[in-house]
Amino acid sequence: MQYRVPSTTALPPGSDSRRASAFTGVLLLLSLTLAGCGTTAVQVTSGDFPAPVVDPMPLQLGVHFTDEFRGFRLEESVPQRGDWAIDIGVAQVNMLMAVLPGMFERVVEVDSIEPGQIPTSLHAVLVPEVKEMQFAIPFQTRSNFFEVWIRYEMRLLEPSGDVIASWPVTAYGKTRSLMLETAEAAIRDAAINALRDAGAFLAIGFPRQEELRPWLERELAAFDASPRGE
Repeated sequence: MQYRVPSTTALPPGSDSRRASAFTGVLLLLSLTLAGCGTTAVQVTSGDFPAPVVDPMPLQLGVHFTDEFRGFRLEESVPQRGDWAIDIGVAQVNMLMAVLPGMFERVVEVDSIEPGQIPTSLHAVLVPEVKEMQFAIPFQTRSNFFEVWIRYEMRLLEPSGDVIASWPVTAYGKTRSLMLETAEAAIRDAAINALRDAGAFLAIGFPRQEELRPWLERELAAFDASPRGE
């Protein structure tokens, strides 16, 4: 059986409901106003992160989560709306551990990427890093949406520790302000949507990264030549 590397072509009203929406809007406005008095803390710890609908590559992948990645928190002040603290560390680890096993035959967490600490049975180790995160609330955008943007850098390492390639993964998520009762819940929902977006882009884009193609073709050719690949 041969595993083919994908081509690099482009990736593919009733009155009751109105009253309920108005009431929800009032709650959100109140929560945003009160937020101006202190810190709005948003804990994103879980979410429904589906496995990608792709053919898993017959490779063994390690993934290394740094302490900074596991505990990532964005802290920012919004004029007239107070301080915000958004924790996505737990959720983004959960997202990757839901997505990666759908992309590779086997995925294991690696505690260290120091020389000599990466198991030689692995084909590579993925090291994700948050390079930038932003968010916006209706007060800032004059819209009905809470929005979250995340930009990741993905590094793929050889078992020796040498860098195979690095590439960006960008993600965006939003939610309508009238769908949820508090600003915290709205930002949490937008962040989860952004994480889902990141997972989808990672799964679809991984085999199409030009920097990865020489390594990927080499490893898949070795698999095809092995007894398992015949």
